[in-house]
Amino acid sequence: MLMYLHRVGKSGMLIVRFLLSEILKTSVLKNLFAFLLFISAVLVMDGCRNHGIKYKHQAAWFPENPIDIVEINSEFDDYNSILPETHFGKRLLFSSNRKTGAANYDIYDGNFYVVWDWETGNLTFHKDYHYGYDDNVGKLVHRIETEGNQFAPYYVPSDTTIADKQYKTCYFFYSSNADSNIYYSRMMYYITADDGLSTGEITGPLNIPFLGDEKQQYVSFYGPDIVINNYYVPVDNFTEMYFDKTDEGISNIYKINIPDSLSFIRFLTSDYNYPKIKVDAVNSQYNDRCPFVNGNFMVFASDRPGGYGGYDLYYSKYENGEWQEPVNFGDKINTEYDEFRPLPVHVMEFNNDLMIFSSNRPGGLGGFDLYYVGIDNFSDKYQIE
Repeated sequence: MLMYLHRVGKSGMLIVRFLLSEILKTSVLKNLFAFLLFISAVLVMDGCRNHGIKYKHQAAWFPENPIDIVEINSEFDDYNSILPETHFGKRLLFSSNRKTGAANYDIYDGNFYVVWDWETGNLTFHKDYHYGYDDNVGKLVHRIETEGNQFAPYYVPSDTTIADKQYKTCYFFYSSNADSNIYYSRMMYYITADDGLSTGEITGPLNIPFLGDEKQQYVSFYGPDIVINNYYVPVDNFTEMYFDKTDEGISNIYKINIPDSLSFIRFLTSDYNYPKIKVDAVNSQYNDRCPFVNGNFMVFASDRPGGYGGYDLYYSKYENGEWQEPVNFGDKINTEYDEFRPLPVHVMEFNNDLMIFSSNRPGGLGGFDLYYVGIDNFSDKYQIE
């Protein structure tokens, strides 16, 4: 999703167009000066939103009531989303059974971005927008098998140094029963040179051997102060892997401690039977599903008593070395129907954070729809500059 904020007014655009016309008229030597003048003017206008250019609205907020993403949704079930690029990105990944007419689920990738207008205060979504196009995500999605069902997409980009050369590694996870009636958590990764000139290779899909077989298993990762973003996630600094696991018909949230001696990729491909630790602080005697960790903030879905009906969305904060008592997001987000797979995202320039989730509440396009809503800032520390 591209968070693209309109800042330059009509007068600013006239100045920009004038400078561009002057650039075209100048000689080669003058061209450099004119170009620097152009850049300086844009930066001045961009940095002086409150000086000289007055807007009715001086702050950007995601709405406090959920909004159906009609640009993406269909009459079928659209849910299980992940947003791999949280700033200057574009691809929302999600599961849908639209292709098979409500039969099997596939993972789709949809382009959309949001525009905040400083003059009107309106927030609108658009799709099919390409900014800084990078098709690493698309290459991974197109590698996924189409047999059976595919759920629970999860994506994280990282940088890797091999022989003093920088590489970008993209990790993609999902749950699939393509090979049988049993679900397995699968992963693949794509390594490409950071110079953008080399063609990378995709490894996988591979089963994550130590997770075994689980229905629609959701994975997520935690590391001290690591916030998922589009630029760089130090995956080797992840210390814990979170997932949901079903025992005797009840799903709960578990974690695995990642050994300090193993790199992220060596951990994922190991067949060692790591201890699976139940996270008692957030679990109940009911179903607790699809945890997603971003920074020191965990969101998940639960059908425990005390909610508003069906699955509700909850959050927990990591403080003093442990997860705190879960808190229900309240009746502005939850309903008597099912709310599922929440995804918290920090976005620069906004005064609150974004959460995407799915719900089968009335008023949507049909089945489960994807919604977005504003939530309180979930972390005081961000890895985004």
